[in-house]
Amino acid sequence: MRGRVCNIVVVSLLAAPAAARDDPRHLIGAPPAACAAVPDTPLTLPDLVDLALCANPATAVAYAAARGAAANVGIARAADLPTVSATVGPTLSRTDYLRDQQFTTAGGFSFGATTHQTDFGGSANLALSYLLFDFGGRAARIDAARSQQAAALAQVADTVQSVALTTINAYNSLQGNLASVTAAQVTVAFNRSSFDLADAKRRAGVSTPADALQARTSLAQAELTLAQAEGNARTAAGQLAVAIGQPPTTVLRLAPAPPLASADVLTRDVTVLISDAERLRPDLAQARANRDAAAADVRAARSDRRPSVSATAQDNLGYADSSTDSNRGSIGLTLSLPLFDGYGRTYRVAQARAEVDRQAALLEQTRQQAGLDVYTQATALRTAIVVLATARDLINSATASADIAQGRFKAGVGTFTDLLNAQSALASARQQLVSADFGVRTAQATLARAVGQIGDAVDGMRRAR
Repeated sequence: MRGRVCNIVVVSLLAAPAAARDDPRHLIGAPPAACAAVPDTPLTLPDLVDLALCANPATAVAYAAARGAAANVGIARAADLPTVSATVGPTLSRTDYLRDQQFTTAGGFSFGATTHQTDFGGSANLALSYLLFDFGGRAARIDAARSQQAAALAQVADTVQSVALTTINAYNSLQGNLASVTAAQVTVAFNRSSFDLADAKRRAGVSTPADALQARTSLAQAELTLAQAEGNARTAAGQLAVAIGQPPTTVLRLAPAPPLASADVLTRDVTVLISDAERLRPDLAQARANRDAAAADVRAARSDRRPSVSATAQDNLGYADSSTDSNRGSIGLTLSLPLFDGYGRTYRVAQARAEVDRQAALLEQTRQQAGLDVYTQATALRTAIVVLATARDLINSATASADIAQGRFKAGVGTFTDLLNAQSALASARQQLVSADFGVRTAQATLARAVGQIGDAVDGMRRAR
C-alpha cells in the first residue's frame, strides 16, 4: 500500500466496485484485499506503516462501517424509484348456504336444509407504487445518508492516521531501546576498562582495594543497565509487531533508522498550524458531516407532518371453477394526510432539532480540542528540539571529561572517585541523547497527527529513501 496515507480511504472504498448483484449503484466498494506476508527484507518505517494499515483490525472495523454507510445511501435512494410487487397463488374456498332449500313433510312440517359449494381457483396480482411528492422528505433522507457516509469516510481517515501514529511511536520506541542497548554496551566497555585499570594498579600496589571494589560495583551497575535495556528492546519489538497486525513473537528485520528529519514545516507559527488543522483533521470533517446529517434529519421529520402524493397501478388476474376468468386493472393517485398521531411527529421534529444543537456543540468542542492539541504538541516539539541540542552538548562535554578523568587516574594524578563521577555522567549523557533524539522524532509525528498531516510525514520519509 503506497502513496499518501489518507488516500487509502478513496483507493479502498471507492475504486473497486462490488458485485452488481449486491451493489447495483456501485456505491459500496469492495472490501480491502488480503494482506501480503511480512517480507523478509529490512523494513523501513513507511513499510511498517503500510503493513499496519493493511493488517491492523482497527482499519478493518472502520472500512466495514464506511461500506455500511455507503449501503445506507443506496437504501435512501431507493425512494427515487417505484416499488413493484407481484403475488400469485392458488385458492380453495367453500361457501355454505344456510337454509338454502325448503322441505315439507307429509304432516305439513316445514324445514330448511343447508347446502355448500367448493371452488378452486387462482389469482395473480401485479402492483406498482411511486412517491411523487412529499415536501422534500425523500431528498432530506438521501442528504442525511450521504452526510453519514461522509462522516464514516472521515472516521476511516481518522483511524488510518491513528494507526499510522501508533506504528510510528512503536517504531521509535523500539529504535530508541535499541540505541539504549548500544549506549549501555559502550558504557559497559568503558567501565570494564576502568575496572581493569583499577585492578592492575591494585595488584601493583599503587592503589587501594577500595578503588577496585568501586570499579567492580560500577561495572556491575552498567551490566545491570544493559540487561534492562535488552529486555525493554524485546518488549518494544513485540509491541511493534502487534501494531502492524502480527503476533508479538514475529521477528522483524528493520532498516537503520533514517537521519532526523527537519521540523521546519511543523515549527511554523502555531496559529497557522491550528488553521491547517481545522482544514485537514478528519475528526473535524466527521463532526461537520454529523452536523449536516442532523440538519437533514430535521427536514425529513418536518416532511412527515405534511401530505404526500403517490401514484399507483395494479393488475389482478383471477380464475375460479364456478365463474369466468377475470382480469381487473386500476391506476390512480393516493393523497396521504397525516392528521393526528398523539403529537409523535411534533416531538420527532423537536428531537431532530435538539440533535442539531448537540452536533453543533460537539463540532465546536472538537474544534477547540484540535486547537489545544496542536498548541500542546507544537510546544512539546519546540521543547524536544531544545532538549536535543542540550543533550548533544552534554555528550560532548561528558565524553571529554570521562577521557580526561581516566587518563589522570592512569597517570596517578587523579582519584578514582573523579573517574567514577565522570563515567557515571557519561553514561547518563548517552541515555539522555538517545531519549532526546527519539523524543524529537515522536514529537514530530504527534504534531503531524494533531495537524492532520501525518500522511505527508510518512510520504516524506518514503521519498527520502
